[in-house]
Amino acid sequence: MDNYLDLAKITYLTPENARFYVTPGGFPALEAVLPKFGDDLELSGDDTPVKQDLGRVWFHRCFPFETPDEYISVLNRDGREYAMIRSLDDFPDEAREIIRAELDRKYLCPVIYAISSLKEKLGYSYWKVVTDRGKIEFTVYDTYRNIARVGGGMLIITDVDGNRYLIENYDKLDRISYKKIELYI
Repeated sequence: MDNYLDLAKITYLTPENARFYVTPGGFPALEAVLPKFGDDLELSGDDTPVKQDLGRVWFHRCFPFETPDEYISVLNRDGREYAMIRSLDDFPDEAREIIRAELDRKYLCPVIYAISSLKEKLGYSYWKVVTDRGKIEFTVYDTYRNIARVGGGMLIITDVDGNRYLIENYDKLDRISYKKIELYI
């Protein structure tokens, strides 16, 4: 190994080496020209790319808030990376739709516009909010630890079931809603 960059080879998917499609079950899948995917400990001197149908794939945004349509990791069911998408804009509409639909499902995050009620009891906080998806009620355990400041006034709130909710800018909330979360920010 000549340098540290050899440790982390990143293979990028492009329209020329990858084709996304939907399985009969409705899941995203990938056919691509990539080096054979094997065990990290397996040392085969041949990493010549070959066309292969990888079947069902999963996606993970590397920078979900800063650049949601760039640097998207394409993974197998065990969470090991096949390759990376540099930008969704590089792909034709059909592929973008397949990828975005799955990302929207994975990163579903209702936007909170107003907080109708917020009560705390025995380490849990009970929220009633108005979102872009209507009125929602949820519960948060250890509220201080489950509200993340992302930057620019953005907050991500994670409920007891792992669902995430977004406040795009807490400074722009109405005065009553702001007063309800002021203690936590």
